[in-house]
Amino acid sequence: MTTERIGRTYRVLLVLLVCSLAAAVPAAAGSSPSEGARPTVVLVILDGCAAYSLDLLPSEAYLRQAAAEGFYQHVRTVFPSSTAAGHAAILTGKWPDENGVTGKQFMGSDGTLNGFSSPQLLEAPTVIERAAKAGLRTACISGKEGVRSLFGEDADLAVSPASVPSWVLEEVGPPPDESTQYEDYCGWYEKLDRWVIDVAGAFVKEAGPGAFIVLNLAGPDKVGHRFGPVPAPETTQCLISVGEALRGLTGVLEEVAREDWAVVVTADHGMTSVSKAIVPSELFGGIADDGLAYSLDGGVLYAWPTPTTEEAVVSALKGAEGVAEVITTSDERRALLHASHPRSAPIIAIARQGYMFTESSAFMEYTKGSHGTLLDTDVMVPLMVYGPQVVKTGIGISEIGDTVEIAGVLAELLGGLGD
Repeated sequence: MTTERIGRTYRVLLVLLVCSLAAAVPAAAGSSPSEGARPTVVLVILDGCAAYSLDLLPSEAYLRQAAAEGFYQHVRTVFPSSTAAGHAAILTGKWPDENGVTGKQFMGSDGTLNGFSSPQLLEAPTVIERAAKAGLRTACISGKEGVRSLFGEDADLAVSPASVPSWVLEEVGPPPDESTQYEDYCGWYEKLDRWVIDVAGAFVKEAGPGAFIVLNLAGPDKVGHRFGPVPAPETTQCLISVGEALRGLTGVLEEVAREDWAVVVTADHGMTSVSKAIVPSELFGGIADDGLAYSLDGGVLYAWPTPTTEEAVVSALKGAEGVAEVITTSDERRALLHASHPRSAPIIAIARQGYMFTESSAFMEYTKGSHGTLLDTDVMVPLMVYGPQVVKTGIGISEIGDTVEIAGVLAELLGGLGD
């Protein structure tokens, strides 16, 4: 072999080696996504944000700007309009009687009340699980530990203030010190939501193109409970602050995913102004001594009576000031409300406008907002989609009426997730 032919042979081998190494190394964050690469989609759940809240924000607020640039409308969440049930409906695309998450608590086989905090309670796959099986990087980042524990098991990254991986501490830092929230309640939740969004930005950079991230932002809910829903200045400012943090996240998405990203913004439930208390211990009196378990979730009370106390419990609730409706096991309303799962309480009471169930009237001194009922302010939530991937897919949301349909939107934006 001549020296010239040997040189050509080595050059060809070198080119082949470089190409094989390039194929083996994942695309770095900020590089151009390859042809046919999966997009990056972020689902932002504004915990406790009523649909009208975004409409009342100042025109310069980022959430208003994003709504104007993308698609925006109001949709209906599930009953009960509460955190666990609302998130489960969005992430599974199923109603409560299909996905198994029926409210705040359920009666366990041991006769004690349990919260919905374990993924084993989910009876339908989540979009997080489906995205992971499709080969996308996934994350569940939440301001609430319950959301992380219920939905984060299948995610590559699952974060809450109570569970922070070491690399998050190194890249972003710790969440705000919980002990300081009593000095500045609103400011603390604004910092918490910004931290959650900053963690999402760090994950987008680490994961590179092709990821699905779920964010639960607790501030609108917590501040709304304390000070009331928008137009309360404190809750309004909370949403403005969230918007500015999302503006920054958009910049990260543009840097990493270029033209292959989308953001979906919605809420698990809304928020209603309240000023009056319904105190179950005062209603039931001695009935509870004969065997009665109950759980309170703002505008809803769930009761598990014994056969001997059921009639008295129903009578007490129906005669109580502030109770709008009492649903028993034989009520046809159960099927209409998708409240027929075995975990659903045998008795469900719903509060009237301005009322909420609480352990003590004294709590009303620092509770101005509640949810859980069938009032429009509780069940109507925003739905917004924006980003270049929205244009690429040609997806619209005008025909979507319920949050259970959002899972289909996410699947389409992610390039299809199969069954």
